[in-house]
Amino acid sequence: MKYALITMIESSDRNLNEQRGIVFSEKRLYEEEAILCFQNWRAKGGWLKDIPIYTYCPTMNRISDKTKEELKKLNVTYIEKYHSETESFFSGFLNVPFCGKIFEEILDEDIFIHIDLDMNLIKPLPESLVNSVAGNEFVLVGQYDDETSKNQRKLGEDWDNPLDTGFIISHRKSAFYDFFYHKLSALIETKGDKRWKENCADQPLYFLEEYVIDKAYNEREFPIRPVARYQIGEGYAKVKTFSREELENVYFWHEHILYEKGYYDKIREKLEYTKRMGLYLE
Repeated sequence: MKYALITMIESSDRNLNEQRGIVFSEKRLYEEEAILCFQNWRAKGGWLKDIPIYTYCPTMNRISDKTKEELKKLNVTYIEKYHSETESFFSGFLNVPFCGKIFEEILDEDIFIHIDLDMNLIKPLPESLVNSVAGNEFVLVGQYDDETSKNQRKLGEDWDNPLDTGFIISHRKSAFYDFFYHKLSALIETKGDKRWKENCADQPLYFLEEYVIDKAYNEREFPIRPVARYQIGEGYAKVKTFSREELENVYFWHEHILYEKGYYDKIREKLEYTKRMGLYLE
């Protein structure tokens, strides 16, 4: 079985989100976050630390030469190929299914692990978790837990908690990203379906990128198995809400380099995690 880490990237200075008027409270430093993400993967990935890492830029928003050099040092394959389709993308989040679909077409690794660039590995992913998709019977997708989902889109009481497409493990032959991209494209044309319009009218349209997977999971359009409580960080449940067993199954810090002060106390959360994990080791 062959494995690959797949990611999508644009320039810190020019990217689709900013070009489409999607402005966050703090600037997104995609290039700097990518370097930090890949450094952590190479250092803490354990049995997966030396697997191929790919990062794809499908737009005209190319990364700097300095970043390209840093990626080379980390043995990361950077693919820079402009696709005119991206001109119609209403947000940079569409790069996830679009580039994932391309990876399914051009790579020969069996299992793809996708993470957001602001996700930094704490410890190796378990072989049992990653290899659970080897039979090509389902795809693993992150899910917001009960605590985190309080601040996420509402889907209706008959649907499960929203899914988080920042973490996906799939088998290439599942064609998950091809499904993802084409289903999302259809949903964008109608600006959502009836449920979206009834429950998510107050949400930015770019959340359709995750909603289409909510729909696929809850309506059983694609075999998806959710996984929750695998990360801590900005916008996610606080460390104090995790049980001992749950903390031992946390694999990522998920946080931007620049983050809104007061909204997320980075130092306090890291101290709390370190303290509790240290107690468990005594």
